[in-house]
Amino acid sequence: MTFIDSIQNKYISNNQQEALHHVEAVAEIAVGLAKTYNLDLEKIKLAALFHDISAIMTPQEMYTLAKERGLEIDPAEEKYHALLHQRISAIIAQEEFGITDAQILQAVECHTTLKKNASVFDKIIFIADKISRDPKDVPQYDDLMQNGTAAMLDSACYLFIKHQFDNGLLVFAHQWLLDAYEELRNL
Repeated sequence: MTFIDSIQNKYISNNQQEALHHVEAVAEIAVGLAKTYNLDLEKIKLAALFHDISAIMTPQEMYTLAKERGLEIDPAEEKYHALLHQRISAIIAQEEFGITDAQILQAVECHTTLKKNASVFDKIIFIADKISRDPKDVPQYDDLMQNGTAAMLDSACYLFIKHQFDNGLLVFAHQWLLDAYEELRNL
């Protein structure tokens, strides 16, 4: 069994086939973007496959684990425990699968909210996650895939978050998202 097989089996054995289908779609998009940005394709694929591995847990289980670990919990995570999934996914990747690569773990950890000082790697996992759900909802997606500049990636991330705010799609914004949005707005 390959390492990828063991990740896939974790989703399947926990009856999370839909989550597996999603992370595989994110991996495909992320690998395409990583080629454009000359990033390590294997690492980006692993980050994409791990980004929702916490789907094996309920939001309450995630919250309990976060509290047990002494994680600082954002008010948005306190109200909506499912937002913890990005941080819990990083813990699972590290502890259950032995992932130690900081780039992979950080991208997994902030794939839903992004965060200030995000790397190109982080932004690719963030935007690939959004594109996989609805490519029409990610501004400049075609340009992003074709041009592959850091400014284009920043613009796509910024415009996606702005779209969320402008259309009232965020029930309770996480501080990391607010920080990323402010930073991207000023680039």
